[in-house]
Amino acid sequence: MTAPLIEAEGITKRFEASGGLLRRSGPTVYAVNGVSFSVAPGETLALIGESGCGKTTLARTVARLYPADGGRVRFKGEDVTQARGKALKPFRRAVQMVFQDPYGALDPRLTAGAIVAEPLVIHRVGNRRSRRDRVAEMMATVGLSAAQMTRYPHEFSGGQRQRLGIARAIALDPELIVADEPVSALDVSVQSQILNLMRDLARDRGLAYLFITHDLAVVNFIADRVAVMYLGEIVELSDRDALFADPRHPYTRTLMRAVPVPGHGKRARGAGPAGEVPSPTDIPAGCPFHPRCPRAEAVCSTEKPPLEPIAGQPQRRAACHFRDEAA
Repeated sequence: MTAPLIEAEGITKRFEASGGLLRRSGPTVYAVNGVSFSVAPGETLALIGESGCGKTTLARTVARLYPADGGRVRFKGEDVTQARGKALKPFRRAVQMVFQDPYGALDPRLTAGAIVAEPLVIHRVGNRRSRRDRVAEMMATVGLSAAQMTRYPHEFSGGQRQRLGIARAIALDPELIVADEPVSALDVSVQSQILNLMRDLARDRGLAYLFITHDLAVVNFIADRVAVMYLGEIVELSDRDALFADPRHPYTRTLMRAVPVPGHGKRARGAGPAGEVPSPTDIPAGCPFHPRCPRAEAVCSTEKPPLEPIAGQPQRRAACHFRDEAA
């Protein structure tokens, strides 16, 4: 069995909400609650769920953009949770990010060439001439030309700006890219181009992805495995094909039923999850999904189900008291 490239063990992240003018502090937001997963070399793990479920917070905590309040992050077996300064530099070089907003992620004052060269400068890779050659190579890799190196971000289209962000991310030959909704801000026609590019890069460079999205069509196209999040927790973890063929958590099933069928204009298989997502400052007792779950029974409101293997499918896990029941 291949050793994991990166492992998250019991990751927890909290935020103190603003209390407004009359209060010094507000309620605690439970953004990520004891989440564990791993990504193997060259693997794409998709992280999916409704808006506000904690996908981006989890990804940024694992990438060490946010400090974890609990748990560990291991990279190639080494604990990097508390690493600082020079000790963190190898991790920073090996793990890069592609952000959702292809314009907001780029410094408007820098040219395209300077943007792609920035990580090379920070990590002191090469000299000025070799960096320029590397930038030209990276831009060609993502479908841009060396002639565009002197342009500024506002002179590019949205898809081109995301290509620029990807070129910056691969400049240091990373092993893992954390991609936070990298196509959600793009036109549908451009989305397919960027997804094809990212899949080609994974194949050609052996890249692994932690790929955050809410779009199941994107998941089906790019993922090897899928982690489904709800209220800061992973409720189902499975390989892609098994998940789409036989989802075991009721939340996953409702997400699947909410996918529109092309040509129908409406959700042909049913609505999405009923009701509103509970506040992350007041997570329900028992199973967090039970107030919205069509399968809920009395035990669901009192006992929290652990994320455990499904009977007969040890590689799949679901946090549901009825995980062994097929749909």
